[in-house]
Amino acid sequence: MKRFLLILLSVILCVSSCTLFTGCADRSKILKVYNLGEYMDESVLEGFEDWYYEETGESVTLQYKTYITNEDMYTEIYKKHADYDVVCSSDYILSRMLRNDLLLPIDREIVYGEEGESGVMEENIIRSVNDYENWNSRPDYTDAVRYSVPYMWGTFGIMYRRDLVVDEQGEPLFDWKNLTWDCLFKSGVYENRRYMKNSIRDAFSSASIVANTQALSDASNGFTDYNDQYKALLQSVLNDTSSENMRRVEDTLKHQKQFLFAYESDDGKDDMITSEPSGYYGLFWSCDAGYAMEDSTDLYYGVPVEGANVWVDSFVIPKFTQNEKAAQYFLKYLCQYDQAYLNRDYAGCSSPHIEVANDTKEIMQTAWDVVCGLEPEYDEEIAEDVEYYVEFFEGAEGKDFGEMFIDMLFPSQSVLDRCAVMKDSDKDASIEMAKMWIRIKAS
Repeated sequence: MKRFLLILLSVILCVSSCTLFTGCADRSKILKVYNLGEYMDESVLEGFEDWYYEETGESVTLQYKTYITNEDMYTEIYKKHADYDVVCSSDYILSRMLRNDLLLPIDREIVYGEEGESGVMEENIIRSVNDYENWNSRPDYTDAVRYSVPYMWGTFGIMYRRDLVVDEQGEPLFDWKNLTWDCLFKSGVYENRRYMKNSIRDAFSSASIVANTQALSDASNGFTDYNDQYKALLQSVLNDTSSENMRRVEDTLKHQKQFLFAYESDDGKDDMITSEPSGYYGLFWSCDAGYAMEDSTDLYYGVPVEGANVWVDSFVIPKFTQNEKAAQYFLKYLCQYDQAYLNRDYAGCSSPHIEVANDTKEIMQTAWDVVCGLEPEYDEEIAEDVEYYVEFFEGAEGKDFGEMFIDMLFPSQSVLDRCAVMKDSDKDASIEMAKMWIRIKAS
C-alpha cells in the first residue's frame, strides 16, 4: 500500500506545477528531487514546502521523480545535464560524479547547524563517505569540503523465504548466520527459483567473491578469523578489475545465469512476499529485506560468510541545479530527527543519524528482550513502539526472527568484519565491465 501511495504522490508532485511540461513558472520557485524508487516517506515529501516557508519565508514547489538504477541516474546527470536540484547517489556513483566534476559542495553550516556533521552522523559512516569522496576523485579533494549527505546505509547479502527453502522434512534449509554464496551461484537446491540483482557493480562484486573464495578462505582460516589480511584481500577482491579477474567474474556470472529465475531491479522483493513467489531467494540489499519484511515475516536475511559489501546512499547537489538554496535546505530537512526517523522506518534501512539509530535500536532490542521472556525497563514514551515490535516479532514463525532482524539493521561486529567497501572503477575498467554485463545478459 505504501508503495502505491508513494507512486501516486510522485505523480501529483510532478504535475502540480506546469513548469514540468511548459516551463511557464519561475524555476527558482521549484525544487526537483531525483531519488531511488520506494525510498522516502510520502509524509516527509508532503511536509517540505510548509517547512521551507517557515525556515526561509519563501515558497517552493517540490517535484519528485524516481529512477531504477544508479546508472540510469548517472546518465541523466552526466550525459543529459538534467537540472535536478537534489539527487540520491550510491557509494561508487558518488565517487564517479565527484571525479567528473558533477557536484556542488554541501553547505554544512546550513545542513547540520551548530551540531556539525560529527554531531549528527555516525562516525563509521563519515569515514565511509570520506573514502568514497576521496576515491579516484578530484586531486584537490579535502574532507574540509563535503559533497554529500548520508541518507541510509546497509549491506548486501542473501534474502530468502524461510518457509519455502526447506529440506525433505520441511525444516529450514538455510541458516542466516552461516549462509554462503554457493547457494546462489552454483548448482544445488531450488534452481530457477533464484533472483540476482540487476546491477553491474553488485553482480560483479558478489561474483568476484565467489571467484576468489579459496584465497579468501585461506586468509581467514576457513572463514573463522576475519583478520587484517583477510580484510585487505576482500577489499581488493571487491574492486579488482584486472583482465584476469574480469574473466573469472564473467565465467562465474555466466555459470550462475542458468540457475536464475530472473535479474531484478526492484520487483523481486514484491514477488517474494506473495503466497506463491516465483523466486525463493536471491541477492538483495538489506534495505530491500527490511522493506519486504514489513509484509512477510517469512523472509530472512544474512550476510554470507565469505564476505560482502557495506553501502552508503547519500544525497548530493548536481552542478546543473537551478535552485541551489532550496537544495541545501532540503538536505537540512532530511537531517531533522523527525524526517530521518520517518524515512528510516519507511525504507526499512539503517539510518546514519546518530539519535535515530540509537533510539531505533533501543526500541527493537527492548521488544526482542520482551519476546525472549526478559523484563526490561523502558520509558513510557517508547512503549507504543516497543509494543509494535513485540507484536511484529511474535508474529513470525521463526523463533529467532527478531534477532535476525536487529542484526540486519544493526550489523554485529562479526558481520562488519567480513564486509568491505565497493568503490568506483576507472573509466576504462567501467567500459569493460559494461561490455561484460551485456555479454552475460546475452548469453
